Amino acid sequence: MSIQTTKFVRKPFVIEAVEVTAENIEQVAKWCSGEVFTTGPKTVPEAEPGNLKYVKVKVQHPLNERQTRAFVRDWVLKAGSGFKVYTPKAFANSFERVDENTNEKTPAERVELV
Repeated sequence: MSIQTTKFVRKPFVIEAVEVTAENIEQVAKWCSGEVFTTGPKTVPEAEPGNLKYVKVKVQHPLNERQTRAFVRDWVLKAGSGFKVYTPKAFANSFERVDENTNEKTPAERVELV
């Protein structure tokens, strides 16, 4: 006897997001009630060593320290009652931009920020 399965699709949810830049890092910190810090040498394995600014984001239940640090080019998301940090690649793979006027979706990797 085989088991009968049913297919489901995850419901989409809407988030607010902002890409961290050198110019807006202070405003992002204020928006997410975080703080701006600077790394010491070799504290971020995937980044170049030494003196990188980042926003320390108050993330609920982070799995590791990196999930609480938003560096330039990372995205800070507000979803529900909390904030999350996404790397550029993870953000592009997970989200599409929605044009509020037409409801058309644009893949995140094609979004150009001005």
